[in-house]
Amino acid sequence: MRTARVLRGAALALLALPALALAEGPQCAPPQPSVVATRAADATAVQRMLELVPACQKDAAFLAALGQLLNRQGRYLEAAEHLERALMLAPELRDAQLSYAVALAGGGDAASAAALLDDLLADPALPPELRAPMQRQRAALAAPAQRPGWQGRFTLATRLGRDSNLLGAPNLGSLALTLAGQTLVLELDPSYLPRSGSTGRVDTQIALHRSDGDGVRWDALASLRSQASPALHAAGYTQADLLLERSQLTPTAQRSDAAAGAAGEAAGPAQGQRLGGGYANASVSALRSLAGARYVAQGLAAGWAGAWRPRADGRGWEKDNCQARMGAQWQERSYLSNPLLSGRYSGVAALASCEQPSGAQWLLGLRAGRELAREPARAGGDQRQGSLRLGASVPVAGLLPAAPSAVAAALEPLRRGTLVLDFEQGRQLDSSSYSALIDSGRTRTISRSAARLEYQGDLALSVQWLIGAEWVAQSSRLALFGMRSNGAYAGLRLGW
Repeated sequence: MRTARVLRGAALALLALPALALAEGPQCAPPQPSVVATRAADATAVQRMLELVPACQKDAAFLAALGQLLNRQGRYLEAAEHLERALMLAPELRDAQLSYAVALAGGGDAASAAALLDDLLADPALPPELRAPMQRQRAALAAPAQRPGWQGRFTLATRLGRDSNLLGAPNLGSLALTLAGQTLVLELDPSYLPRSGSTGRVDTQIALHRSDGDGVRWDALASLRSQASPALHAAGYTQADLLLERSQLTPTAQRSDAAAGAAGEAAGPAQGQRLGGGYANASVSALRSLAGARYVAQGLAAGWAGAWRPRADGRGWEKDNCQARMGAQWQERSYLSNPLLSGRYSGVAALASCEQPSGAQWLLGLRAGRELAREPARAGGDQRQGSLRLGASVPVAGLLPAAPSAVAAALEPLRRGTLVLDFEQGRQLDSSSYSALIDSGRTRTISRSAARLEYQGDLALSVQWLIGAEWVAQSSRLALFGMRSNGAYAGLRLGW
């Protein structure tokens, strides 16, 4: 309760701050205080401003005003993102720095909020009208408070589409078997051939997090996915995933304001800050297919994690918001429908991601390890496995060139969307012959490529429509394991 009172008091203090003036024209102008006097009006103003975000990514005052409105609605995590971007563009916006401190505290990171306020209060040039509310906020943060509770977000997505290969069947009509040195070609039954058809899928996910101070953060994720196909009943399945993680990131290096001044740069919040620490998580996944397959995987992972803001000129880390982690993974994989396929996996993984001030994001992931067969009689024996994943999310406004006014007006709904690209390349190598009957006992290798291209557009606040295409290609030394599939889909996603 005490923490809630602190945050409410700080948010009310922001109402007294003067409105921010904009320099990039009326299209990015925030609502005037008289227009946003009620919570309902705030919600309308926030929705209108969120629609303008792609066109106003470089307007620091606009982003700061949006962050202040989100603070007033208690949407601290969203507010922190926009306020951080505003301060990257204009570190001198002192009222935005106070708003950022409120957002950090509201999001559960009281330690970072207190450090930011300490830096601001140490500046003798801080305007008196801002010093008083900052001192009140700093004193409130210093008071004993209960640990913040869990905060979360729920997402519901549904989509309809069509797939060219519903069961991932091999791309061949016959199978060659080796018997007593002779090759026998058998025609495959039509039920084993690729079949296309429509699909429907529903995804639900709840993501929870809490911060306990000193950089300690807890994350919990639960998701459920269900797919059905009227064209082929066996193509339906249900998959559930659970994950619980604890991480701790603490400052490892910070560039001083004096150093920034010597380089001819403006001092800003957490100037040049880098965070480092560790993480550990436990997970469980379960899949049940209407074709009869049942699978359960239980995993553990632990390693190093870090966050920083690099600069292109190599003199600091203030521009992009980046994160990275690397560590070890262990997993017990159980095929309940066929225990002979079960195994124990151990390996290493690394992940890096960055978000730019423009809103563009990218991700790079690497994984390599070995799965030991639980049963010596498993076809192929132990396996070496590895994968590479590349992901990118780019606002369409940054991709489309300037156009005449009539064309620009027609393209404006499209420019507000986001383009997502996800690509994964994986490879698997068996340690022994898969079967003496197939290709004279040749060792199996599998190379798998999967790609997804998706456009996401905003329909309303917290509601998106999406349209996309997927492609999968798998090749192998053994023709039985080669396959291809592609499909397209459209759907809706709601989040709150």
